[in-house]
Amino acid sequence: MSRHSPHLRRVFRFALVLLSLTMVCAACRRTDPTPAENPDAAEGSHALPAETVPDETVPPETEAPETEAAPADVRDGFVPVIRLAVCSDTHITDTTNERAVRLGKLFDTAYRYADAHPTYQTLDAVLMAGDITNTGYESEFKALNTIVRKHIRPETQLITTMGNHEWIGGGPDVYRACMNDTLDPHVVINGFHIIGVSPRNTNNYPAAQIRWLKEELKAAAEDAPGMPIFTFQHHHIKDTVYVSRSWYTPDYPTLRKAYGAYPQVIDFSGDSHGPMNNPLSIWQEECTFLNTGTLYYFEMERGMTGGTLPPGKENAAQYYIVEADAEGRVLIQPFNILTDDFFKTPSNTDDPAAQLYYWIEKPSDPSTFLYTPARGETASAPYFEEGSEITLEKITESSVTVTVPQAKDDQCIYSYRLVAETDGHRKEVKYFSEYYFEPMPETVSCQVKALHDGKTYTVSVYPVNAWGVEGEPIRTSFETPASVIVPYETDNPVTYVGTFTDFESYKRLRRSTDNGVFSGEANGDYFAGEWNGAGTIRDTVLSIEDGHGYRGSKAGAVTVKASSHSNRGLYLFADAVNHIPQDYPSARYLRVWVDFTGIDFRKACFGFVTKYDELYSTDDIDGRTDLPFYCLAEGATEWKTMYHGTDGCFGAAQSSSVEDFKGWLAFPTADFAERTGSGSTFDSRSIKAVYMYFDLASDDMLSKPFYLDEIALVDDYRVFEEIAP
Repeated sequence: MSRHSPHLRRVFRFALVLLSLTMVCAACRRTDPTPAENPDAAEGSHALPAETVPDETVPPETEAPETEAAPADVRDGFVPVIRLAVCSDTHITDTTNERAVRLGKLFDTAYRYADAHPTYQTLDAVLMAGDITNTGYESEFKALNTIVRKHIRPETQLITTMGNHEWIGGGPDVYRACMNDTLDPHVVINGFHIIGVSPRNTNNYPAAQIRWLKEELKAAAEDAPGMPIFTFQHHHIKDTVYVSRSWYTPDYPTLRKAYGAYPQVIDFSGDSHGPMNNPLSIWQEECTFLNTGTLYYFEMERGMTGGTLPPGKENAAQYYIVEADAEGRVLIQPFNILTDDFFKTPSNTDDPAAQLYYWIEKPSDPSTFLYTPARGETASAPYFEEGSEITLEKITESSVTVTVPQAKDDQCIYSYRLVAETDGHRKEVKYFSEYYFEPMPETVSCQVKALHDGKTYTVSVYPVNAWGVEGEPIRTSFETPASVIVPYETDNPVTYVGTFTDFESYKRLRRSTDNGVFSGEANGDYFAGEWNGAGTIRDTVLSIEDGHGYRGSKAGAVTVKASSHSNRGLYLFADAVNHIPQDYPSARYLRVWVDFTGIDFRKACFGFVTKYDELYSTDDIDGRTDLPFYCLAEGATEWKTMYHGTDGCFGAAQSSSVEDFKGWLAFPTADFAERTGSGSTFDSRSIKAVYMYFDLASDDMLSKPFYLDEIALVDDYRVFEEIAP
């Protein structure tokens, strides 16, 4: 059915109400000609080949218990005339793993809910907003279609868009061949418009596509004035739903302007893997935006000490059931596949059995919106109940495990900020409350590392809600046992006290398969490659060369042989095999002899990896121009001071070029900040690895080595204390 006159629309909606009461569904699809400027725009439901699928292709599901058809407190008189299931980030690879099982359960639980409904028992469509496969290869699309065929019913349409992961393998050609011949579907079901847009080049929505979208939105608004328009795309619109501050399309301004012209738009997006029971997963201003969650693993906003991937991240499988009635009112219910039930409200001050749902009374009228930024402006502070206490366990000379009872909040207790303080030392840790697990644990723990020995610490734990509002802390104190300062010792034949490595003792360098920081465990002498990944890049090489080190000794030669001079990381590990010490009397400075002849860096920095696999470097103190490093050129007698740039690095892009420099560099380790963004700075005597981040200033420096030697941790960079024979 295409566009209707106002009279016909009224008749049609009245008929829909009657049909819903008799449990009969009518569906129609848009058949208007596609605007010529977007050749991908066409009818968007996905017809799967009709073939028999053996039962053994997907693991059998256990029989699910009965679930109530609707929440007890749903608005009176709400009778749906359309029902959708909405998800994203299923990342299907085959028909047997946990993602395949979860996708099958999505269909099964949505049908169970529909079958139990007293008036409307149809699931009209399943919307999948990108990253439906893990790499976009044909085999993964075949696995996806196999799962869908096993579970989908004839009356349900499958409507999908591409995500960035569909561009990894086959790209749009394979997607069209396996899923549908359009990248941007526009479907009409029971008079409700559903519009999806796929990214181009993994993350972009170009101008021609936005023009097409505007035309389709205009047509939808004219066809059904004031009624909700359901839209979806893979990437978030920045500064709307949870995690959109960290993950979003760079074309968000034009997308948001297009959607915002129609307040009745209800837009779904994914990509981030953020949990949908976070209150910020629905955001209303000019229109309505929702985060779709994932069936794979959680990823959160940046800012927590442990990074964006929380422990237990793989326990994530969620989707929305979306319904609208003949008046255009919309009920959105987040469903938790892992608990086989609708999500409970994340507020732990309410009835713990209360169901979470989102209600949109009048989508076309922003004055009726319930989920606006005003929620944060009026949010009350979270609090610990009276008598709440901190429990301390596993106290060592450098760490402690802190456990607190969950604080209370009327919307969502999101995280905690822990501060451990003693004279001259402060350690801050930010960690999640684990609200995204159901049931939410009654207590939550974290380990505080890199403490000083023999000190009395005061620990304060502040509760934080989803809006960043902090409550009053609870406090306790403890003492770390004193440790004996270990004198510098090494089995390697080095010249100076504090030497980490001078490359003289190496016969062969063992390359590690992991970097031990961002993932995996270090199992070699070094890792050179992607600065933040576990996968090695074989075009970044570390080797030993005679005659290029300090006083003509051996040196580590670093060569990038790629066709790109993008970010690289070099990690030099200390272990029992290479006999490099990990404990030092002092580590106030990192001192390195370098030869950068013919080499400069766009940006570069040095840092440490601790025994807890924490990365510290100047790169993580941004916005400063007063972070010094010291240079003593070969043949010179006086050290000179230079400064890192605003990105915490030195190099051509930081007004601190080191092109052709040969001699000593020294870096104050108190300026090394923790990679997680916790604000903590390095203050330890234990080093697991020395780290260098770099990218070359230009392509003509590719395949030219630079050299490192005499890497040492010292109390005073100007003092070269020789080891007594």
